[in-house]
Amino acid sequence: MAQTRVSSKAAANAPAAPARVPRSRTHDRTKTVGPKRQSTPDPIKLLVWIRAGGHCELCGRDLTQDPRLRGSFHRWGEVAHVLPAGVRGPRAPADYSEADAKAHTAEPDNLLLACPTCHTLIDEDPELHPEPLLTARHQAHVQRIRWAASHADGQQAVGLVFLSQHFHTANNISERELVPAMLADGLLPVQMTERIVLPPPKSTGRDAAYWEHVQDVVDTALTAARRRGASRQGDPPILAVAGVADMPALMLLGRRLGDRSDRRLFSYSRLTGLQWPGPDDPPPAFNFTPPPPGDAPIALVLSLSATIPTADVLDAVPGARLAVLTVPEPNVGLVRNRGTIDAFRAYLQARTSELEAATPLPLHVFPALPAALAIEYGAVLSMHHRHPHVIYDRGNGNRFVPTLTLT
Repeated sequence: MAQTRVSSKAAANAPAAPARVPRSRTHDRTKTVGPKRQSTPDPIKLLVWIRAGGHCELCGRDLTQDPRLRGSFHRWGEVAHVLPAGVRGPRAPADYSEADAKAHTAEPDNLLLACPTCHTLIDEDPELHPEPLLTARHQAHVQRIRWAASHADGQQAVGLVFLSQHFHTANNISERELVPAMLADGLLPVQMTERIVLPPPKSTGRDAAYWEHVQDVVDTALTAARRRGASRQGDPPILAVAGVADMPALMLLGRRLGDRSDRRLFSYSRLTGLQWPGPDDPPPAFNFTPPPPGDAPIALVLSLSATIPTADVLDAVPGARLAVLTVPEPNVGLVRNRGTIDAFRAYLQARTSELEAATPLPLHVFPALPAALAIEYGAVLSMHHRHPHVIYDRGNGNRFVPTLTLT
């Protein structure tokens, strides 16, 4: 194939190729103005930065710190559109007009602050990031910033995650799950989240020595969390508690917290994490069947996350008089908001007082509870209850055995 030769004179007279300008990491897509694409005014963009507190509203990154040079300040965020700046942009409705685009590109509630990665992600895959989802996340972020700014020295809280390794099960709740739940609940996290990870039982099982060690671990962690999160006036912080553990350990944690502690309990779900699945739902209707008259020991059956068979209780405490606290449909997702915990506390306080008045003997407790209610049970016992509560858990052969005594 013949090659075309260009004389040096022709090459010298040829127009110069335009220089390529590399895209800066601080590039703001709202400055790119093309056909049918609007530009966000600078005062509106500044307002978006202020409302977002300088953090990505999608992943939470600090957009005022240069990620390449720790401690170096640099604005590297981008103002992103929910509804687009152009008629053919991401998430544009079918009837989206230039007038719509012009209005929305100057509307703060339609603009969010994002890191370049998140901005690219939401625009390249708008089907997974629809307008209602982005709007809800934007509104929640702005509300959290507004609340934190207006409560700078109040409602301070320290997160507390409580995990057990009973029967070598792997449980985990991360700080990334707890902190957003705290903020949504009106708490301002201070310090790092305190984590209590109990050791697995030794070959001797969960004996007295094991529980003594657990109590020491819990007390040490609670003291550290309260001291680190104390206000300038020395007031202890609110403890924001979430746990995944065996029933006796959760009840022991509640007992050590005490009913007078300023605490907020969160309920973990595999589907919703630590966010409340039904913030406005009414609490469940608790039902209580008192024990029949007699002198036999009383077994308190707490069938809330699952139904405990009567035969299993009587196998562990033959001849016991059963008192049953339950709901119409026991399930693990029973705790749908904080109102459920409050209603359970009030109902339980009255029922346990009745039971302790009906017998001089210890109460035998068979729990099937969501974790938050198990913690609350232990906390209730710290107030005006003098009877020992013997907590049962399933052991070898799936039979109930006495595991821990709370006094």
